[in-house]
Amino acid sequence: MMMTRAPAILATLGALTILVLSACDSGPRADAIFVNAHVVTVDDDFAIAEAFAIVDGRFATVGSEAEVRAAFPGGADVDEDLGGGTVLPGFNDNHIHLGPGGTLQEWQGGLVPGLPEWSANAVMMDDLLTALASEVARHEPGTWVEGGLTRMDWPNDKVPTRWQLDEIAPNHPVYITRGPHTYLLNSLALRLAGIDRNTPDPEGGWIFRDANGEPNGRVLEAARRLVDRVIPESATPARTAEDGMASMRVSLGQLMALGITSVNISGIRPTGVQAIRDLWTRYGEELPRATMQVRLSPGHDTYDDGEEGIGTEIAALEALDFKTGDGDDRFKIGAIKMSIDGGLSAPVFWSLEPYEGRPDFFGAIRIPDDIFYPVAKRAHELGWQLGIHAMGDGAVKMVTEQMARILDEDPRDDHRHFMHHVAVKPPQETIELMAEHGIMVASQPAFTVGLGAYAREALNDDRNATQNPTKSLQNAGVVVSHGSDSAPYGPLITIWTATTRIGFDGQVHGPEEAVSLEEAIRLHTRAPAYFNFDEEKKGAILAGMYADFILLSDDILSVAPEAIRDLTVTRTFVGGREIVR
Repeated sequence: MMMTRAPAILATLGALTILVLSACDSGPRADAIFVNAHVVTVDDDFAIAEAFAIVDGRFATVGSEAEVRAAFPGGADVDEDLGGGTVLPGFNDNHIHLGPGGTLQEWQGGLVPGLPEWSANAVMMDDLLTALASEVARHEPGTWVEGGLTRMDWPNDKVPTRWQLDEIAPNHPVYITRGPHTYLLNSLALRLAGIDRNTPDPEGGWIFRDANGEPNGRVLEAARRLVDRVIPESATPARTAEDGMASMRVSLGQLMALGITSVNISGIRPTGVQAIRDLWTRYGEELPRATMQVRLSPGHDTYDDGEEGIGTEIAALEALDFKTGDGDDRFKIGAIKMSIDGGLSAPVFWSLEPYEGRPDFFGAIRIPDDIFYPVAKRAHELGWQLGIHAMGDGAVKMVTEQMARILDEDPRDDHRHFMHHVAVKPPQETIELMAEHGIMVASQPAFTVGLGAYAREALNDDRNATQNPTKSLQNAGVVVSHGSDSAPYGPLITIWTATTRIGFDGQVHGPEEAVSLEEAIRLHTRAPAYFNFDEEKKGAILAGMYADFILLSDDILSVAPEAIRDLTVTRTFVGGREIVR
């Protein structure tokens, strides 16, 4: 579906060269001409060119050096020999997160969300407790102490218990985040939150306990709300709007250094939309192109009463004065986001089968079907695209069935609804229903690297082998794109994982789900553009498309597969303008 449209693009947008040729009787002149390059165009034939010209921020001519120079006899303002270097379209990440708190930090060649400075480098228990002691000494007794752990470095059986934290901080309430689904608390924090052995697990959340039934300090999903309500605002360092904007600019610059020229921001609450818009209004020319999803949260992670969640979130939706597609070439509105289940790192995804070693546990249902359907239906009626978080096969099955119901009741051509993740392969009948209704999947193959240990904790060997499927979805006709969700950020790591299926432990996981190198590059360039209705504007090096491109340290098409993740991006261009870092 997506790849059949490039000939039309070439036929219609390729006329740009003709228009430029007629623009100046003395001979047209380009803004920039680049020659002597190994240009991977990512067109339908995956053709290789050697030169291209840029006019007004778009590719004007792509081909041989002779063809490009013949098209622009007047030369160019910038004329550069790339010395045989490999050029790719800029990468498009289908799932990033953006917030005002903190930049990114390195992790095994990629980037992961930054953490409070005092705990950022703790990867062993002794490191953490030593750092906690230093941090506690800076605060008066009774003061809340906030920390964070890189989820990739902390297996669930190694995270600190309340009693270990108590040894260092008996008089300070401590809460430490580990990924987006987990809090780690000491005894004082538990007591202030009202959590004890008699506290029931809230709907959609869990309080982990020891063999005697005592809370061990680890709380997940909706149970975190018990803690959030008692953490004073002063526990989190105050940040001005300018501080937040500066932090986001830095993190986006870090992504661009990885070759990411377009991003899908996966979920900003309606109250935060204007701040993100303001960022692009002020600094858009130095940032990647962005599509922003709007997050609705009608479920148990926000509301005690489902009917209240439905009514309040639909009212917030109806109050918006924009919808999918509104915006410009730098910043536009994307899909509605809702998170149906938990994630991999806890792990608390909604599973159709019991977790390994936990026969009565099936994960988190943050938004059940009777809450999801009315909100999703209203968004669909209003013309929104849907882009829904569904990590486990239980969540995927429910969302597929409800989306199919909505589309049967209210058909819409070219809706391009999709699900994020689909990390646990769903039943074949679900996959076929997805294909039948044009429901797509924004997948993140590098989960196998960053979060694979947590999947193994929850899945049996057969289900673990097919985690983060791509090939089986494609074989059924489901359209797939690739991105990262910060686990970790790094398109070259994603491509390496998608082609080799090598995971966190150095082993190959489910080689039958691997794709070819050419396909993996398409899935990180052209495919995300299609998800955002931009397939005629970006994702390939073709005449008329945005001149978003990158240079690599070596030829990705000729290095050994295992060396792909070791390549680096040496230069990044957006709209023909090099982003200087």
